[in-house]
Amino acid sequence: MKTTIDLSSPKLLNSLIFLTDEPDEHLYISIANEILAYGTAALPFLKEKIKSISNVFHEERLNNLIYSIEQQSVREKLQLWSEKRENDLMEPYFILSRNRFPEEDWAWIGFQMVMLIEQAEKELNPDLTPLEQVKILNHIIYDVNKFRADMNTINVSDYYYINTLFETHLGNPLSLGMLYCIVAERLNIPIYGIDLPNHFILAFCKKTERHPRLEDVLFYINPFNKGNVLTRKDIRNYLYELRINPELKYFEPTRNISIIKKLLKTVKNVETILKNEE
Repeated sequence: MKTTIDLSSPKLLNSLIFLTDEPDEHLYISIANEILAYGTAALPFLKEKIKSISNVFHEERLNNLIYSIEQQSVREKLQLWSEKRENDLMEPYFILSRNRFPEEDWAWIGFQMVMLIEQAEKELNPDLTPLEQVKILNHIIYDVNKFRADMNTINVSDYYYINTLFETHLGNPLSLGMLYCIVAERLNIPIYGIDLPNHFILAFCKKTERHPRLEDVLFYINPFNKGNVLTRKDIRNYLYELRINPELKYFEPTRNISIIKKLLKTVKNVETILKNEE
């Protein structure tokens, strides 16, 4: 009969953590699985225990447990987001950035985001045309707040996270594009991401009850060039230079979940390249 673990018992949890130096690997796996069942509740206890560990092997086990719990927590949060709040791009961007940089002052970063959105909101009004709205967003993001493109950020994984963007005001197509999307979302402006190979641009679309399609796109925006307006011909020329067939997916607005997948994939690729260069 399978024993039920009392997940509310810190005393039992501490006892399990005490046993993580168990030399028998099979026995340790059973202990580790019981600790993992506590989820994020186990993190403070594991982090406290690791302070008193001098054995490298034992320390590695504790670090692996901490990492596994944190990653599982991120996966659960992203799953809940994709099921309930997929139209909110800011939530998963903050989840992933916070996981990468847990010690950052996230209250300050959240405040900076709110201030940016409020600055744009004060300048907008319902009578503006789509191009006029973009002109205001560009002014607030690039002129007032001094966010700017930097080629060097493309090959450094830290620059793909929102906190680094706010701290340095330097970004790549994806980080600047996600920032632009988030501001637009919060202001109910129909701007969506376009997932291009080795690039990320935006589309200003007609407002529609469903997710916009190609016929709803009014024009495109390049967040890596101060919000410069693009046409379909510009995208075709870009793809032609890369010798890539101009498929529909390169012109049609993508969903937020695809943007998050692109972020994860891009960061992984950048880190793999850097690791291979070491």
